[in-house]
Amino acid sequence: MPAAPAFTAAWLAAPRIGPNLRLGLRTTVASVLPLLAAALLPEPALIWMALGGLYVNMADTGGAYRTRAMAMACASLLGAVALGGGIGLATWPWLCVPAMFAVGLGCGLLSLYGNAGALIGLVTAWCFLIGINVAGPDPAKALSFSLLYLAGGAWATLLAVAIWPLRPYRPVRLASAELLGAIAEFCSQACPGSCGSPAAEDQLFQGKLRVRAALATAQATLADTRSGRLGDSPADGAFTRLIESADALFVTSAAMGSLLAEIPQPEVSQLRLRLDALNRHGVVALRQLGQALLGRAGLPPCQELVIEARRIAAAIEASAAPGIALQQAQLSQLQWITTLAELGEAIPAAALNRRMSSPGRPGGALRAAVAQGWRTLGANLTLDSSVFRHGLRFGVASAAAVSIYTLFALPIGYWITLTVSVILRPSAGESLRRTSQRVLGTVLGGILAIVLATLFPHPLVIVLLLVPLTLVMMAILPVNYGLFVFFLTPWIVLYKDIAQPGDWSLALWRIANTLIGAVLALAAIHLILPRWEREQLPARLAESLRCQARFVSEVLDRVLEGPPTSAGPPSTPVAVRLAMGNAQVSIQRYLSEKASHRPMALPLMAFLLHSQRLIDALLVLGSGGRPAAGSPAALSLRPLRDQMLTTLTALASALDRGEQTGPLPDLRRPELADDLLQQQQLERLVEPIIGLRNATEAWSAGIAPPGC
Repeated sequence: MPAAPAFTAAWLAAPRIGPNLRLGLRTTVASVLPLLAAALLPEPALIWMALGGLYVNMADTGGAYRTRAMAMACASLLGAVALGGGIGLATWPWLCVPAMFAVGLGCGLLSLYGNAGALIGLVTAWCFLIGINVAGPDPAKALSFSLLYLAGGAWATLLAVAIWPLRPYRPVRLASAELLGAIAEFCSQACPGSCGSPAAEDQLFQGKLRVRAALATAQATLADTRSGRLGDSPADGAFTRLIESADALFVTSAAMGSLLAEIPQPEVSQLRLRLDALNRHGVVALRQLGQALLGRAGLPPCQELVIEARRIAAAIEASAAPGIALQQAQLSQLQWITTLAELGEAIPAAALNRRMSSPGRPGGALRAAVAQGWRTLGANLTLDSSVFRHGLRFGVASAAAVSIYTLFALPIGYWITLTVSVILRPSAGESLRRTSQRVLGTVLGGILAIVLATLFPHPLVIVLLLVPLTLVMMAILPVNYGLFVFFLTPWIVLYKDIAQPGDWSLALWRIANTLIGAVLALAAIHLILPRWEREQLPARLAESLRCQARFVSEVLDRVLEGPPTSAGPPSTPVAVRLAMGNAQVSIQRYLSEKASHRPMALPLMAFLLHSQRLIDALLVLGSGGRPAAGSPAALSLRPLRDQMLTTLTALASALDRGEQTGPLPDLRRPELADDLLQQQQLERLVEPIIGLRNATEAWSAGIAPPGC
């Protein structure tokens, strides 16, 4: 397939989340009202207040009121200081070069503190850059312009926190609530109460399709929401954990329904009725969690359900001759209820009713946060840190941009540095994608700016034109960066035109300087401490396999050597979740670096899929009892454990060496005619291991596995 259509489609494609009209309206009020006052009074200095309103709105990350207020206040204060400092240094142009390097390095390091820190750093760098390009600098200008910028930032913060809240994660909440509702509906069909039978197979199949579609939508919505953010956010981790728990809940629901249906009628007793009642309460709790996610209800008492599940387990253990089917159904239900409780813990605090939160004592938390921030910064002052490399790259490229436009006296030269700042990201793939979006958006937006500046030279008309431009520009920012730049270019040109009406040549210089900045950013990506994801991905995959091998050993040793009845289902270790998350992020970055990497999407996605299936199978197996010594299940499980560990370790070593995998054990699906339930559980272990082996071998060979 030709590369050009793929490029165009990638630039125009919009994520599944829609435009944020609230953000567009709020930014319009925060930035255009000062511009209207500047045109009517007339008082040109008020454009600095409009700039503060625009930039500080860009630093609003959403979430809790206190967090947003702190982030926007920092953006206002640091931006005002950077603007004043830049104006003070503007008298000595060549002194601005090392100063720009220092500011770029420091602002790049702020991405260590998540998305809010990255945005604050970007806005601060922009303010310093604009300051060193102010004409006729003097101390009075530095003070007055900084105060006006600070006032604009305070106005934007007031609108965001007290009047017009922004909720960037609302699409994720809605999609996640839909997912929980679909799982609750499926569970009510697969695990009916009152000793009933599950729904017909075709109904269950349709229910599974609905859950899988809702799961894919929730995952894609979260990925789309995160894709436009510079760093990590606590909400990202909370929603990731929630969706993972929901997926595990769905898998366990299907298994639990089958186990309940296998209980013979003679075994239907008071214990079975308690199981059915607990299922009904669990479904109700799951639906309530969906409402809690939207802030419409509080969290259900999931721990009470866990206690009841353990009471049922104790009652079954104390009974005279509990049937194996009843025991297995109860263990599966305990796993389901425990996962439900974990899902409740994963509901982000921002999703709950704000009246349910207590203010706490900010003093101790602030001191702890500052201390942790210094420790984080100190730990990352090394070339092994991707963020430190990004900071150095940002600082060097920004200083080079200032040197170029100073040396050649380019008009509006700071647009070169602005282009560098918005293109460069810690990930090379994201930086390359931003380059194409920035260039194409600027060229097309520049043409629109020339038309508008020529047709509408009056300042008041220009301000009126900025109303729809601001609305659309900021509303489209979460959707597509290329479209945002397309509307940003005429906005900037018309913003400058308020003081110089009819000067459409600014659009041409913006296009030219953007092209120069894009070339400089590309040079920085390839020449200044480059670290490509293709060099890091094998190590990430290998670490994920090693963590999975340790979890395999832990669970199977527990099953083989633990007590006859387990104390409860195992939980996925933090190290396993972290390694799998790092592998997923690395895969996404690798696939975005170059078009030539895209054919490897199939084996890499299969790697993630089978990794999750292996974890799910281990959780289900670990929640069961210990097989009797000498039984076919025990005799099959011990050699199978050794083969699985050997396979996972060999795959990880091959990835580390960058070589093809050598001979691996022949994993065979066990055949236990006397214990079909154990056989199914062991088969669920073997299939993901085979899938991981095929995916890893396909990755190493550079081809996609058949049927993967």
